[in-house]
Formats: sequence, structure tokens, C-alpha cells
Amino acid sequence: MNLIDASFLYSEDGQSHNDVGVVLVFDGPAPVRADVMQLIADRIALVPRFRQKVKHIPYAMALPVWMDDTAFDMTRHVHHHPAPPSPDPLGSAVSQLMSVPMDLTIPLWSSHLITGLPDNRFALVMRMHHAMVDGVDSIEIIRYLLSPDPQGEEPVLDTWVARPEVPDAVLISSAFTDAVKDAVNLWTQVMTKGYKAFPKMPETLDLTAFMSPSLPLNPMAINGPVSAGRAYAMTEVPLARLKKIRRDLGAGTINDVVLSACAYGYTSVINEYLNEQVENRSIRAMVPVSLHSPEREGIIGGNEIGAMVVELPLGTMDPLERHERIRKQMEAFKTLKNAMPADTINPGSSMASPMTLMMASRMASSAPVMVNTVISNVPGPQHTLYLNGRPLVRMGACISLWTPLKIAISIMSYDGIVTVSCVTDSASFPRVHVLLDAIQAGLDDIEQAAVARSS
Repeated sequence: MNLIDASFLYSEDGQSHNDVGVVLVFDGPAPVRADVMQLIADRIALVPRFRQKVKHIPYAMALPVWMDDTAFDMTRHVHHHPAPPSPDPLGSAVSQLMSVPMDLTIPLWSSHLITGLPDNRFALVMRMHHAMVDGVDSIEIIRYLLSPDPQGEEPVLDTWVARPEVPDAVLISSAFTDAVKDAVNLWTQVMTKGYKAFPKMPETLDLTAFMSPSLPLNPMAINGPVSAGRAYAMTEVPLARLKKIRRDLGAGTINDVVLSACAYGYTSVINEYLNEQVENRSIRAMVPVSLHSPEREGIIGGNEIGAMVVELPLGTMDPLERHERIRKQMEAFKTLKNAMPADTINPGSSMASPMTLMMASRMASSAPVMVNTVISNVPGPQHTLYLNGRPLVRMGACISLWTPLKIAISIMSYDGIVTVSCVTDSASFPRVHVLLDAIQAGLDDIEQAAVARSS
């Protein structure tokens, strides 16, 4: 494992469980559990991690490793759930699933077939631990399992035979050898190339973008300890509508538009539902950024993500001004990302102390609140995918929560539709639809302003 993977694993405490769910909604009659098991069995050779479990090094001498599960059993990973009676049966079903921590003693994934949804639909929730995948990897796995052809794909040749578990003594010896090699490589780089200092600030970087005129939101408003329960729901926005808003604005990206709508939504909810002061305040949102390199395309495993912290202005405000403040920040972050050297020295995960990482992961939950929420945006395929001839009509995500972050938003685009999903700590904020409705109202607000500007 690399450092990021291990940190997601070490921060598990029964309340903060770091797994992500991809929610897939299909049209047509639901398959049976055996069909889903066969579908995954036909493609599992493309995802080796699905048959590997976590093995901890004795005495925490090194970070955990992935090892073949010699007792792998598909029936422990594929499950069937009738949709519960509810005004939002899919949201309720996902809420129940994501409220239970994963079994960390087996490969870190599960598939949940949800039947009995309205309009002759069913859903498949692919749940995967963040130690195994990031957002880009999760979409790649969905591409592997589904097909752009209604007739499906031919099964992938599978010659997998579980390798015997490596004895503890061998793991300890290998960890020591890897640490020595990484130390020698690091020393060689320093002596031959010199240590590369942090890159200079680009001359085109506008630092005023980071100077927020607003005060930070009171962290007690939406932050605090996370309980085990989750509340989940999602809403749809046509991609063409977002593209038109962006064109009418004349600057920025679709992501900037969605962030502006989220800022409006948080303003409404924090002010009216939580009765907190929002005027002249801002909320800090962590926005994950993929750092996947072209060389790793198609390779599953190992988180390659960074993060931006964006100040979302709250309160009563001209939607064009709100959008412009967000756009300038995002543009400045992109300038910084492009200036970062791709070949900075990496001492290697084998030189990291697992004990120190475990302590840091647990202490992070009690550290001062640096961000208030997470807003993730992962682009999906823009063509129809099928499961045994049944078309996929909706794709959303349920991302992980960890103390002190109790609300997270994910944006996922698929086949002309953008799905905005929200997951919350159900003990603190169970009415998740309130936030999604407010985000939709935020889109209406900026759309009207954008049309007025363009005309």
C-alpha cells in the first residue's frame, strides 16, 4: 500500500468508515443474485484487487500489503436487498447499506442488488474501500463490469490460482530490504540530482483569489463527531443545461457552476435549517483532484489524488459575484497544480512508519477543523452502458464521511446526465433532501443571472 491507501485504512474506527459506493440504476426487470455473481465472475480477472485482502505486517514494521485471499468466496461479496418502503426507496436502501462498516478481513468490496424500485427499475451498489480505489478507479471498474453493447461482452479468460500466504518472517525480511533500497535510492537522488526545493510561485498566479473577504463559518454549525448512521439521496441535472449556463456566463467550468450552486444550497440549509449565521461567512470545501498519470491508464489500485480547499461564499449575494470568486480560486489552483514538478523525490512507502501513520490518522479527528465539507466531481462515460441488456440510466456516488466532516457531496456525470448526491451523518442531518433541493434552487439562481448577462 502507499501512504494514502494506508491512511484510509488506519482511520477506520467503526464510526468513520472509509468506503465509497457507486450507485447504478437500471431500467428493466431485475436479475437474480446468481446473475450478478456470474457477471462479476466473468470480468473479475480484470480487477485483481477483488480477490486480494489486506495483510498487516507483524509489529507494524511496515505498511500493510495486498495478498491473495486463499479462501475467496463470491457469496460473501454479492448480496440482494428488497427496497424498503419509503418515499425514496433507493436513498433509504443506500443509507442502510452505507451505515454498516465493511468487513476488513476479506477483499474490500461488495455488490448489492436492490430490487423493487418504482418504474420497473433496479439498482446495483458497488461498495469499495477507499484503501483499494479512488474515484477514477471506481469508474474504471464499472466500465469493466458493464458493456456498451446490449448483447454484453465475452467472459475474460481467468487463470487465477491463489498464491499461498507469505509467512510473517518473509514479510518482515522483505519490509526491511525494501526500506534499505528506498533509503539508498533517496540518497542517490540527493547526491546526483540534488534535493528539489518547492517550486517557485508562477508569475501568473493571482494570490488575491485566496484572500477571502468573508469570515469562516462557525465549525460547530456542520462539523463534529460522526456517528455510524448515514443518510443518502441524489438528484439529476441535464449536462446540456450546465453547459449552457457555462456558455452564458462566458467564463469558468461546469465544475465552477456546480460549486456555486452548492454554495447557495449550503447558505439556505445552514441559515434556515440549522439557524446559523451565514452573512459574510464562507465554508471551506475539500475538492479532491485526480493525479492519475497517462502511464497508469487501466491499472486499478493505489490512490492517486490530491485536494484543493475552496472557500465557498455564503449569504445573500449576487450569483455572478459568487461564481466569479469561486472561478478565480479554481483557476489559481490549476495554475499551482501545473507548476508542481512530476518528478519530486518520493522516499517510498517502505520508509514510512505505520505506527506514526496510525496515530496521525486517529489524531486527525480531534484536530482543529480545517475544512467543513467535501465536494467530489468524477466524470463518467458519456455513452449508454448495459448489464445483461438492461440499460444503465443513472450513476451516482456515495462517498465516505469521517470525523469531523459530516456532510459530503459528489457529482458524477454519465450519458448526458449529472447526478448530484449527498451523504450525511444521519444523527446530525437526516433530511438530506433539503440540501439537494437547495442546490437545485442554486442552479436556478445562477441560470437566471447567466441568461440575463448573455442577453
